[in-house]
Amino acid sequence: MTFATRLSSLLLALGLMGGVAVAQDFPSQPVKFVVPFNAGGGTDVTGRIVADEMTKILGKPVLVENRPGAQGIPGTRYIVDAAPDGYTIGFVLQATMALNPGLYLATNYDPIKDLAPVSQISESPYVIVVHPSLGVENLDGLIALAKADPGKVNYASGAAASHLASLLFQQAVDIEMQHIPYSGSGQAITDLLSGRVGVMLSSPVSVLPHIEAGTLVPIAVTGIERSASLPDVPTVAESGYDGFEVSGWYGISAPAGTPDAVVAKLNEAVVQALANPAIRESLQAAGVDPKSSTPEEFAAFIAAENERWTKLIQDNGIKAE
Repeated sequence: MTFATRLSSLLLALGLMGGVAVAQDFPSQPVKFVVPFNAGGGTDVTGRIVADEMTKILGKPVLVENRPGAQGIPGTRYIVDAAPDGYTIGFVLQATMALNPGLYLATNYDPIKDLAPVSQISESPYVIVVHPSLGVENLDGLIALAKADPGKVNYASGAAASHLASLLFQQAVDIEMQHIPYSGSGQAITDLLSGRVGVMLSSPVSVLPHIEAGTLVPIAVTGIERSASLPDVPTVAESGYDGFEVSGWYGISAPAGTPDAVVAKLNEAVVQALANPAIRESLQAAGVDPKSSTPEEFAAFIAAENERWTKLIQDNGIKAE
């Protein structure tokens, strides 16, 4: 063995030992958990439930910091630019990781290269909800109504994910509805509740209170399986339309370059948090179906989602509205 080879092996070993030592001491101070959306929304609620439990597990505060605006792009960039030491982690989701790069030229980060996946938090289907004035109680009723007068039934979307999921749904069941875009889900749901628009594909977390109040009617969920937060609502496939599945998801990532041992310790905390029945119940009550993963599984999932949605955007010539 040459001197250069021995030196290289020694430096590698020292580096690995250093990484283990860092992980053993981690965390020695509070961890900042950046949520790139407003306080009070579904991402914020989910992030705070998980952060509170991670605080108990890690023994140091995991503090949520909201950095909203511009489809989550500035907040995600803030996570990317943070020191790769594990003391800044970020809330990531379908919109910021899989949709923004294909929709917005302002996206100034690479979701694959610039972040180190820690764990998935959830994977929840969308729920198709209608205003009671439409007079439909199931998916067959909506499809019949839309086919009777193509383009007359309108649907709301408050974000790119909802719009793209709606397009996939219409393609799958061969209907055409009129798109009414909104700048956020709050205004979209307000107009849906008033009857100004009739249909919306939404994350359960945004509409669950209105479903429980009877002001919106859920007719199907878009996952392979029923949602734990809406167990009585059938899937699209159960309603007789095979081959359609789309779900939204949440997760946690750290800046690229964060030591593997630190990522592993963060992952262990997330997995342990999501295994707690009380935390799972809290997330499901908020309309979120919990799901953890290894960092490697989450990395592969993000890459597959990015490829899927980028192709859909390009194939349909979709532009941000």
